[in-house]
Amino acid sequence: MSSHLFRTNETSGVYYLPPARWLAIESAATKEKVRLLKAELPPRVATEKRLAQLGADLDFPIWYGSNFDALFDCLTDPDWQPAKAHVLMIKGMAELRTANPDDFSTLIDVLGAAAEARKAAQSPFWILLDTPARGIPTFIEA
Repeated sequence: MSSHLFRTNETSGVYYLPPARWLAIESAATKEKVRLLKAELPPRVATEKRLAQLGADLDFPIWYGSNFDALFDCLTDPDWQPAKAHVLMIKGMAELRTANPDDFSTLIDVLGAAAEARKAAQSPFWILLDTPARGIPTFIEA
């Protein structure tokens, strides 16, 4: 696994990353000095609680409101977790997809919009999910 994956803005976006490759990606991100962030959505709770946990895992500001709009605002705020680039790894997506497919879809849309906004601002942002989803490619090999 090459750390060169994280040197270009062009490849940033939302991807599915098979669990067997998580450690290799963590290592590559660390080697490239990319800000590595990890979050895990708790099972069997309402979406608001999942979003609250996401905010806690990502050290969002106190004003974070545990909703999709606030999630987008925090992820795209250049003052949040300043770095040349970010890799965000999210676990626990499968249970959300099963429990609430509409919220799962909305979360995917918000994550995609945040990654695109960061890409447009020349601040690469790779969001890696532990669950495949329609329209989300598998993370590329180097």
